[in-house]
Amino acid sequence: MSGGGFEVHPPLIRAAGRGVSDLAKRFNGELEAFEARMRGYGEPWGTDDIGSLIGIAYTEVANYIFDCVGMAAEEFTSAGADIAGMADAYERVDEDGAGTMRSLAGGLG
Repeated sequence: MSGGGFEVHPPLIRAAGRGVSDLAKRFNGELEAFEARMRGYGEPWGTDDIGSLIGIAYTEVANYIFDCVGMAAEEFTSAGADIAGMADAYERVDEDGAGTMRSLAGGLG
């Protein structure tokens, strides 16, 4: 497709969307593996008063961070789908415009 000053290549946009989605899936897998590794360390801070306070703080902060980073991974997955959808939209608009022009040309003669 071409237009007034820029060109759009839907297959390249679609491939970029798949690439973003693939990276998001890989990132999410790495995040899950890291979270499991961190949980595998158990509770090394102990059970005394200070250790208990450290454990409470660590657990809350770690859960918050894993939730935030997990949401970011979901957003990347969604962005990949949106980029692929944008490629589809460009193709539909181009096909609709071409169809309209063919229809107008046929009506002229």
